[in-house]
Amino acid sequence: MKTILLIRPRSTTETFWNLTGLLSLTGKKAVIPPISLATLAALTPEEYRVIISDEEVEDIDYDMECDLVGITGFTIHKKRMFDVAREFRSRGRLVVAGGPFASEHTDECGDHFDVIISGEAERIWGEFLQDWTRGDYKKIYKDPETVDMAITPAPRWDLLDLDDYSGGMVQTSRGCPHDCEFCNVVSLFGRKMRLKPIDHVISEIKKLTEMGKYDIFISDDNFIGNRRYARELLAEIIKLKKKLPKTIRFMTQLTLNVAEEEDLLDLLTEANFYCFFIGIETPNKDSLNSINKGHNAKLDLLSSIKKIHSRGIFIISGMIVGIDSDDSGIFDAQLDFLSKAGLTLPMLGMLIALKGTRLWNRLESEGRLLADLEAGDMFAVTNVIPKLMGKEELEREYKILLKRVYSPEEFLIRFQNLIEQIDVKRAWKLSPLLEQLKPVNFQLYYALTTFRVLSHYLFNKDRDIRIMFRKAMKIVFKKGRISFPWLIEHFLYFKALNDFVSGLEIDETDDSLLEMEIREKVLVP
Repeated sequence: MKTILLIRPRSTTETFWNLTGLLSLTGKKAVIPPISLATLAALTPEEYRVIISDEEVEDIDYDMECDLVGITGFTIHKKRMFDVAREFRSRGRLVVAGGPFASEHTDECGDHFDVIISGEAERIWGEFLQDWTRGDYKKIYKDPETVDMAITPAPRWDLLDLDDYSGGMVQTSRGCPHDCEFCNVVSLFGRKMRLKPIDHVISEIKKLTEMGKYDIFISDDNFIGNRRYARELLAEIIKLKKKLPKTIRFMTQLTLNVAEEEDLLDLLTEANFYCFFIGIETPNKDSLNSINKGHNAKLDLLSSIKKIHSRGIFIISGMIVGIDSDDSGIFDAQLDFLSKAGLTLPMLGMLIALKGTRLWNRLESEGRLLADLEAGDMFAVTNVIPKLMGKEELEREYKILLKRVYSPEEFLIRFQNLIEQIDVKRAWKLSPLLEQLKPVNFQLYYALTTFRVLSHYLFNKDRDIRIMFRKAMKIVFKKGRISFPWLIEHFLYFKALNDFVSGLEIDETDDSLLEMEIREKVLVP
């Protein structure tokens, strides 16, 4: 029996998006499991033995007896993918690359891997394995058609120890009807929504709960891309939820225009969706239109955000600076908007052009693309030549903005504004926050995490952080126990993000200006 080793490499450097800083409080080894590899394992015929190695959890055993090595990753994993491939190839192993990076950078991968799986693997993985077994395989395998998700099997979670991860994962769809200029979802998966049969999804969720995972990330790029499907699926999740011994909860990615449909928001709330990742990007309407994000530009952003918060669902917001319409005033504008909106956990980034996007193609034609920086393993560096400011100014001011946003003072302001937006009457009637407080949902993991969070902040060496947390506790107690889970959730994330931005290096002159700005808002015990 031939053995196939599938690897998810770690990123070579800590980044703002990894969130590994919260693991010391959760006691887990990684945030989410590698659903792509677990799905690939499920696509592998039974005559092969499959082993999954997640480098986020354990070191890679380069001397493991295996016949084939498969490596996946995003652009940020590029360097590590190459390093891992080189080690195995030096030991005579056949190495295959797949995933988003290999799909968009097939030419660049050519010298580093023996075989490249470009795009979705459902049909071409089996074809490659047959060719490999016969000893006559191609360099590149690419399916010219998109995949019907009815043929996508349930992931082989049995090949991983799910206790190592904070939550489980389910994918219900691929694609997005929008075509934001900077986003590579359309180039990878298309605009037409492809949907997994609802009974398949419910079966996968049930399997995860049987394995002890009641915190599930639905990893769609846009969960409401097909709203009819979303409503039907949510109705089935609500039915399932009532049959489970413990309360299940979900987070997902979707678009802000979910706020336009009250019934859909109510279904999401009743199904226990406690968090959305939403690409809000910028309060600058000109910038939104310029990146083909008109579905945000036509909304009252603050009102839409408040509708979501009022139901006891918080938002992790994608935000961007450096869009063509942005001048040097965007940094203060972003900070002010985040504060007013109560967007406590913005994932701030500079505009970066990803290969395959319309942004990449446009900037390349305009001579404004620095392709040599499109490595993905650097932070606070853009491969875009900005239009209304210098590149160095953008990169410097971006780091300063990050430090301001995740200073204790600014975070507390946003947290208070967030808590004030909860509609207590509505939330008492229908809220995922309350579900977490029921005795039946007691789990030692959550109890220990809560204890670690409280201990970390109440006895923190940093006086400003101790004061911030005590003030946050007062805000929560004043609002009522309904908001207590948000206290724990948000301060888990804050540790990871504050730890990261605190380590960012900025020119001394800029750093001193930042400290002066922060001192103007010194916390008082």
